Amino acid sequence: MIAELDSPDYQGGITFEEFLGAIGNRLGNKKTREGIDKIFDLFDDDGTGTINIRNMKRVAKELGEVLTDAELKEILARAGSNGEDISRDDFYNIMTKKTFG
Repeated sequence: MIAELDSPDYQGGITFEEFLGAIGNRLGNKKTREGIDKIFDLFDDDGTGTINIRNMKRVAKELGEVLTDAELKEILARAGSNGEDISRDDFYNIMTKKTFG
């Protein structure tokens, strides 16, 4: 899977949406709000209501993915409406491919 993300198509880095697409089938149902909330909760293990770099690192590691801190920070900057972390609403919008911040 990382080899796929390491292709020339992703030379400028990957977005959170691309990251989720690559691991999405391993996470759960992306079709319902309830399913999306369950996936969000898998990331948000500390219960802060947001996905931060620590959450991203843990999920990537659990899935056997290796991403640098710089890559994770870039993903969060692009995906989070505040540029730092991903809220539940940001996550829902990404998962349903709606425009976000």
